[in-house]
Amino acid sequence: MRFERERYERAFLSFARAVTVGIAYVTASPIPGLTSSFVAIFTSLLPFDLMVAAARPLVTWNEWRQMVAVVRPRLWATALTLLKGVVVGTACGLLALVGLHHFAGAVLTVGLSYVWALRTRYVISSYVAILSGLSVFERLAALDTPHTVRIAAEIVYAVVYSGVGTFLGLAAGWLAGLAVGSVTRLFLSRPYRSLQSAAYDPPMTKKPFDEVLHIGPNSLLVTAKVEEGSPLAYRALWESRLREDWKATVLSVRRGAEEVIMPRGTFVLMPGDELLVLADSSVAESLRAQFQASPGAGAPGAPTVSQTT
Repeated sequence: MRFERERYERAFLSFARAVTVGIAYVTASPIPGLTSSFVAIFTSLLPFDLMVAAARPLVTWNEWRQMVAVVRPRLWATALTLLKGVVVGTACGLLALVGLHHFAGAVLTVGLSYVWALRTRYVISSYVAILSGLSVFERLAALDTPHTVRIAAEIVYAVVYSGVGTFLGLAAGWLAGLAVGSVTRLFLSRPYRSLQSAAYDPPMTKKPFDEVLHIGPNSLLVTAKVEEGSPLAYRALWESRLREDWKATVLSVRRGAEEVIMPRGTFVLMPGDELLVLADSSVAESLRAQFQASPGAGAPGAPTVSQTT
């Protein structure tokens, strides 16, 4: 029954995210400025993900203040991203006035704006830099009689035009995500949090498995079940000395229907626990014996060993 509800809720979440993006785009589409619809789409997912990840619907002032604290740096990042695009577009536009080919200028504007925008912390969308940069570049490159005052006027116009559209898009996206996320959370049995969301920092830096645990070519994943009477039964992990004596790392412990990922040293092993352990092949046999019952304590059962890929 629980699995069925989980499946229903995840499907409902996917549908709600689609509705959020759709509302944000349709709301922002009449707003002037090329960046408005893109910003609205990406911004809408921030409050949506925050709402569905909340332990409960936000009701206190402190909870709302925490949400604002999450959003504030992303607002600044959007403004900074827009300005980066303007700087790149201005530089390429000035080069176009002195002979740079239009195609080369457009390529440089898009490419440099994109690369520079990616280096902005908490960036919502690199499209803000690309489109604001192109807006300035195209206006400058189209000038027939370049003049300092005219150039400055075109830059100011592009900044205002893109800036107004960008921040109105931010407001439209924020309201769409907040509204849909709040309603969605009411129908969920528990909080949902996605590692792909930009609404919060991932709990761990995403790295390849072998970089985190330094897996060698002789490493094995050992699945073993703690037997009654084994040396590990009723002992905390720190007492088992699995890491010290066998250089083994306990990745997870399954107890009935529950599973504990990367258990702490204080976790007490019980008979029937199923462990997933990372160890070197040279100590596999010695490690296997630790999970089996001592002679006379019961019938041993051999754990299974599988080679990592």
